[in-house]
This record gives sequence, structure tokens and C-alpha cells, in this order.
Amino acid sequence: MASSARDNKKTKKVITIASKADFDKTIAEAGNKHILVEFFATWCGPCAIIGPHLEQMATEYEDCLLVLKIDVDDNEELAEQYDVNSMPSFVIIKDKVTLEQFAGSNAEKVQTTLQKFCGKPDQRKSALPGPSVKPAEAKPPAKIMSLLKTVTPPILKPSKSGDKK
Repeated sequence: MASSARDNKKTKKVITIASKADFDKTIAEAGNKHILVEFFATWCGPCAIIGPHLEQMATEYEDCLLVLKIDVDDNEELAEQYDVNSMPSFVIIKDKVTLEQFAGSNAEKVQTTLQKFCGKPDQRKSALPGPSVKPAEAKPPAKIMSLLKTVTPPILKPSKSGDKK
């Protein structure tokens, strides 16, 4: 009984797509978020292995990403549309445009790809300003000044005696 209460508190973040119409509606309503689509099959072992990783990523990236799962056996038209030849296959979409597509049950590759488009989860969360937090804009002027000193020739001042050296 305790485990069922615990399971009810954990809401699934990965959305299972039932049809092409469902997929089209979800894509249209995604707004400014990226979409990670996993094409899978219920009989695919590697698909089952990466499933928990996708749930974790869906939670980590929930502010900028939707994670969808599409069963290729139930949605052959979508699998053909995205030229899915092996599973799991992943597609990153934003504003109805496919940005990247790859295959394989490699959680690190999925994570790296998400970071490429969404950034690292800890970098996206805004930090509260405090004495130890310095804005990124504070550093470039010092760098620019040191570069200017390096490339700018010194101004020659005439000597007081009037001698030319």
C-alpha cells in the first residue's frame, strides 16, 4: 500500500503519443520548448533500458523541453515520416523543425544533445544575487583592457631636453 501511494506522487513527465493527430497537436502546443521524441517498440530491450533516463531528463529539463515517446508499431506513419530504421531513435524538434536525429540507447549522447540545445540544467536555473555572485559582464572589460594594452603602441612623449633619440 505504501508503494502505491509513493507511485501516485511520482507523475510521469514523458508523454506517450497515441496517434499522428496527438503528435501534431502536442508539437503545435509546445510553444518555445524543444521536443525530444523517442521512437521505441515495446519488444525493444535497449528502449526499455533508456526509459528511466528519459524520465529523469524530462524532469531536469521540464522548463525548456517536452519528452515524447512514440511506439513505432502503433504509429508506423510517424516512424516513416522521420525515417526511423532502428530503435530507439531520437529526434530533437523546435518550432516544428527537426534540429537533430540519431539512434541508439546511449543516455550520455541524449544528455549531451539536450545540453547542446537547452544548456546544462544547473546553468539554466537563476541564482539569487548575492555578494559571491558576479555578473558575467564584469569580466570582459578587464580582458579588453589587457588586450588593448598589448596591441596599442605606446605614445612617445618628447623628451624635455628636446633631444631626438
